[in-house]
Amino acid sequence: MLKSTILFTSFPFLTLSTRFFSRTRKSLPIPSTFDDAVSFFHRMLHLHPTPRISSFNRILSSIMKTKRYSSVVSLCSQLDSTGIPKPSLVTLSIFINSLSHLGQMGLAFSVMGKIIKRGYEVDPLTLTTLMKGLCLKGRIFEALDLHDHAVSKGFSFDEVCYGTLINGLCKVGKTKGAIELLRKMERFGYKPNLIMYNMVVDGLCKEGLVTEACGLCSEMVGKGICLDIFTYNSLIHGMCGAGRFQGAVRLLNEMVMQENRDIWPDVYTFNILVDGLCKLGMVAGARIVFGVMIKRGLEPDVVSYNALMNGFCLKGCVSKAKEVFDRMVERGISPNVVSYCTLINGYFKVKMIDEAMMLLTEMQKRNLVPDTATYNCLFDGLSKSRRVLFECDPVEVMRVSGQAPDLITYNVLLDDYLKRQCLDKGNALQHIVDMGISPNIRTYNILIDGLCKRGRLDAAKEIFQLCSVKGCGPNIRTYNIMINGLCREGLFDEAEALLLEMIDNGCPPNAVTFDPLVRALLAK
Repeated sequence: MLKSTILFTSFPFLTLSTRFFSRTRKSLPIPSTFDDAVSFFHRMLHLHPTPRISSFNRILSSIMKTKRYSSVVSLCSQLDSTGIPKPSLVTLSIFINSLSHLGQMGLAFSVMGKIIKRGYEVDPLTLTTLMKGLCLKGRIFEALDLHDHAVSKGFSFDEVCYGTLINGLCKVGKTKGAIELLRKMERFGYKPNLIMYNMVVDGLCKEGLVTEACGLCSEMVGKGICLDIFTYNSLIHGMCGAGRFQGAVRLLNEMVMQENRDIWPDVYTFNILVDGLCKLGMVAGARIVFGVMIKRGLEPDVVSYNALMNGFCLKGCVSKAKEVFDRMVERGISPNVVSYCTLINGYFKVKMIDEAMMLLTEMQKRNLVPDTATYNCLFDGLSKSRRVLFECDPVEVMRVSGQAPDLITYNVLLDDYLKRQCLDKGNALQHIVDMGISPNIRTYNILIDGLCKRGRLDAAKEIFQLCSVKGCGPNIRTYNIMINGLCREGLFDEAEALLLEMIDNGCPPNAVTFDPLVRALLAK
C-alpha cells in the first residue's frame, strides 16, 4: 500500500491528467482567438477519451460567429469523417449553415440528407437556413418551393423565415411576390413587422412603384406600425427617382413635424435629396439642400460632395465641380475613388483630357486604386478624344491593378478597335463570350455599326440575325444602323423590308430611321 502511494505521488502528471480527462466529460473552455480555437479543436480530436460532441459544437459555433465559414466547413468535414464523437444534430446544422453562407447548396442539401438518414428530426430552423442559402444565391423560387413543401408536411415557420424569403424576393425585383408572402403570413397567423414592411417598401421604390409603396405605408400606419427613418428614406429615394421632387419635400417636412426625434432627417436623407436634384439637373436646388443640411448641424460626408460634384459635371460645369472637390478636401474629408471618377468623367466630357489624366496620377499618389468604373470612364474618354488608350493591352492594365473588366469595358474597347479599323480585334464577340460575359444589345450595335461603316454588310447581317437568336432583340438603334448600312450600299428594297419588319415588331421608327431612306429614294 505504501509502495503504491509512493509510486503515484512520484508521477504528479498522472493526477493532473486524470483531472483533465475528467473535465473533458464536461464542457471545455472556448479559446479566445481564432487560431487558438482551431488548434484546440485539433487537439481535442486526439484526446482519449474524446470530449463530448457538445464541446466541439461550442468551438464550431464560436468560429462561425466570426464568419470564417470555410474553416467551419473544413473542421466539420474532419469531425464527420472520423465519426468519433458522432456529429449531433447541432453539429450538422452548423455544417449546413456554413455551407449555405458559402453558397455551396449542393453540399448543404447532402448534409440535410445525412440528418434524415441518421434518424434526426429535421427542424424549421435548419430548413430556414437552407432557404436563406438559396436566397443568397438568388435561387428564391427554389426557397419558396422548399417552404411550401415543408408547410404541406406540417412544418410551421417563424418571422425569421418569412423575413428571409421577403428579403430574397425584394432583392431579385419580385416585390409583388413579397407582398403576396406578407398576405400569406397573415393567413398563417403571423403579423408582418416593421422590418418586413421596410424591405417591401424599399423594393417597390427601387422598382419605381412609389404609389404602391405609399399605399403600403398607409396600411402600416393603419395597423399601428409607425414609420421609421428607413421607411422615409426609401420613400424619398423613390420620389426623387420618379422625378416627384415635391413629394420628396412633403415627406421631408412630415419627418421634421414628427415629435419622435429618432426619425429626423439624417445625412443619408439629405444625400438622397441632393443626388436626386442633381440628376434632375436642378443643381441650384441641390446647393440649397446642401446648405440646409449644414445649418441643421449635419456634416456632409464624401457621398454628399460626390453627388454635388456629379450635378455640376452633368451640366458641364467642371470648374465648379472642382471647387466642390477642393472644399471637401479643405474640410478634412478624404476623396474616394468615386470622387475622382466623377471629376475624370466630367473633364473628358468637356475635352479637358490632360486635366483628367492629371487627376488619375493624383489619385494614384493618394494610394487610391482605380476601380472598373474608373477604367471604363478613362477608356471611353480617351477613345472619344481619339487618344491611344494604353501602349499595352488595356485589359491587362486593369488586371495588373486587380480590377476585372466587365461588359462596359469590352463594349468601349470594341467600339475603339472598330473606329481604328482593327477588324481582327473588332470581331471579338467570341472572346467576350469566352470571358463568361453575355453581350448586350449595345455590344451587337457596336459590331453592326462598325462592320457597316467598313463595307462588310454581309458580316453585319449575320450579327443582326445573331442578336435575335441570342435573346437580345434589336432596338431602334439596331434597325437604324442596318437601314442606313443597306441604303449606303444601294439596297433600298431590303432597307424598306426592314422598315416594315421594324414596325411589325412594335419598334416605331423615328427621324433617324427615315433620313437614309429619303436620301436613297431621292438618289433613285
